[in-house]
Amino acid sequence: MKIKYLIIFFFCIHLSLFAQQDFIKVEHNEVLGTLTFIATASNQPGSAPSYQKYINDVVGNDSDFTSLTKRFSAIDVETSIHREQYPEKRHPFTSTMDLLWIASANSTSIDDFATRTIGYLSPNEHTELIAIMKQVLPYYKTHIWSVTTTQRNQLEQSIGNYVPQIELLFNKVNVFLGSNWSKNTPFKIMLYPIPLKSGGTTAIPKGNNLICSYLSGREKEGEDIIGIAIHEMNHILFDAQPLELQQKIDTWFTTSSNPYAALAYDFFDEGLATAVGNGWAHEQLNGALDPGEWYSFEYINGYGKKLYPLVKTYMDTNKTIDKAFIEKAIILFGEAFPKAITDLDILMNNLNIFSQTEDKTLIDVYFAGVRERFRMRSAYFSSPIDHEESFTRLRENNRTKLIVIDKDQDHILQILQDKLPTLPKNISPSTSFLTSFYDEETQSTIVLANCLKQEDYAPLMDQLKAEKYITYGKILRLK
Repeated sequence: MKIKYLIIFFFCIHLSLFAQQDFIKVEHNEVLGTLTFIATASNQPGSAPSYQKYINDVVGNDSDFTSLTKRFSAIDVETSIHREQYPEKRHPFTSTMDLLWIASANSTSIDDFATRTIGYLSPNEHTELIAIMKQVLPYYKTHIWSVTTTQRNQLEQSIGNYVPQIELLFNKVNVFLGSNWSKNTPFKIMLYPIPLKSGGTTAIPKGNNLICSYLSGREKEGEDIIGIAIHEMNHILFDAQPLELQQKIDTWFTTSSNPYAALAYDFFDEGLATAVGNGWAHEQLNGALDPGEWYSFEYINGYGKKLYPLVKTYMDTNKTIDKAFIEKAIILFGEAFPKAITDLDILMNNLNIFSQTEDKTLIDVYFAGVRERFRMRSAYFSSPIDHEESFTRLRENNRTKLIVIDKDQDHILQILQDKLPTLPKNISPSTSFLTSFYDEETQSTIVLANCLKQEDYAPLMDQLKAEKYITYGKILRLK
């Protein structure tokens, strides 16, 4: 027994040395920091409001810096690569900004960053981006890098103490998710400081990097980052699953006859990351489960806790996720949330939005109308409604559709009657209203808003929000 203990101890020391030198890396990067600085100042998606406020406080009155933010905002960083062979539910899109994050995390200088990112943008936009980065760098050094030197070094050392444990957990999760992650590709926890004692932070998984902001004025940030790192590590490994396994998981969910299958699939990635990171990994590191809430959103918190015993069983036996796991995960979701099928907070989570307009300002209004009232995680927009591409989106299974008829009411309603046989017959295009129905063919909820005037949209969405649970066939009218 003693010999076995000594062998394990030696093995852990070996892993520790290997991890610190080769595989798990904990770093700050000036180039990444500069990119996050200008992206946050330009209000890019995923920016922490506290960081935005800090930047505005220190350079908001600097006209030269304001000009740089406007120039950065004019660069198209949202163009996406779509890997069409991957399941749609796995969000197989990679934006130009995603690639810029990854490149910046691996760059040793802005000139190195410039070389790594050739081809990501048009030549003119690439030249403009590098020019902006070089002009932003002095601002970043002055207001962030130079004032956080001590805290950066302390945090790297604090998290570095956990590197051996993180690697052991990484290996276990890699087997569980069947990701086949190569040891030649390091897992990097890339940090950037916000010089504040309180406020919000962000953590975004990009490629092999967890890009994580933290409050440099707050104590014990390292402990919190460890928990975040394990949670986000699960997302990275889940995304890294081989195509064949992703397709199998997609099939196991989409062919299930369980009525909760679609919703369980929608929350599976986040629920699983919570079960693994906030449940199982926390227990491994601390010797006990966290008795508090594991996630701030009810459904993800509840689903994660429901999945935890199943995850633990697979981890303890070194099993890889399989059909039996998915079937049980679907059942567990239904047990945890029996009313979820009609809960608007859930139904509006993943949307296809349709409209006749091609006015970007009005399109933004439609997105905001959902985002401000519901927890919207992803949404596609299609216009006009009577276009073949819209018809394709309309036929997608297990995804809520929001149709906003903002012009050509008689014509569009007639088309929808032909395309959607279950569309209620007792509706009139001459008044503004909102109704809903269930489409059996696509196994999805359809919300129909008929808006004779643009300003009718918001009050109709307010009424929908007040309903909490959807009632198919009920007609909501302007009060």
